[in-house]
Amino acid sequence: MIRAVATDLDGTLFYPKRRIRLLKSKNRKFLKNLLNSDKEIVLVTGRNRSIAEKIEKRIKAKRKLSMIGCSGSIVIQDGNLIKESVVDKKEIPHLFEEFDKNKNIVSVVLMGNFKGILIDLIHFPKIFTPFALLGLKMQGAYYEFSRFGRKRINKMLEDPNSKVYKVMPLFGFSENNKKGMQKAKDFAERMRTILGDYYEFFESGTAVEIVAKGTNKAESLRELFEKCNIKDDEVVVVGDSGNDIPMLDEFPHSFAMESAPDYVKSHAQNKIRYVYELEDYIKTTE
Repeated sequence: MIRAVATDLDGTLFYPKRRIRLLKSKNRKFLKNLLNSDKEIVLVTGRNRSIAEKIEKRIKAKRKLSMIGCSGSIVIQDGNLIKESVVDKKEIPHLFEEFDKNKNIVSVVLMGNFKGILIDLIHFPKIFTPFALLGLKMQGAYYEFSRFGRKRINKMLEDPNSKVYKVMPLFGFSENNKKGMQKAKDFAERMRTILGDYYEFFESGTAVEIVAKGTNKAESLRELFEKCNIKDDEVVVVGDSGNDIPMLDEFPHSFAMESAPDYVKSHAQNKIRYVYELEDYIKTTE
């Protein structure tokens, strides 16, 4: 019997994108039905925790949704942070040395316990900042509060109370930029040979997500489910990206989106077009 659904967001629960309504109506109804049946919903995402609040408002949830955020770096249960894996702030300047040398990187994003996200348009003049911010705001409901500039990043690094959960260089502004995706893959492979003992590198479209060594969605899901006494075979997982591969490999009821790259789909037991289609599968297990 399925007791929990763990779903990725971008490209998965947020597929297709609804810039005003956030969720496709059938996906919103599916989440409501899950909550009414007392099943657990876990949002498993590369995003930070603020996105969970947006989803709760959209589905008018009567209880907090559990969340694995920043590609496994944080675990949220009942609105409380129960685990965090941080990137050593003293080492981040060394990462930027690699970023500065790679002219294919269009921006670098940092997520942590600070408000919103920090962005460095690494190889672009400051004059491009307003255009980048406008592009982000055009995401509508998916927009996250953003601040720009290396100075802001350095100031954050000097703050003894700040924590960094994820560092993410981007190799293209479009998610479906094939050249950017290849550049991201090449960069990730190279970085694994150089710094693979210290970090995890996940390819996600034109981005490479960098988190602390040993951090991934599967391990964080297991920690959460152990607290809930939920077994691996009582969980459905669904995703579409490289950072979803660990959980697609580890959980038997695994689904990849049909729109996902082939290298991701090869790790899943099943494929679906939309997340709400999981409802029929869950019924077959009862």
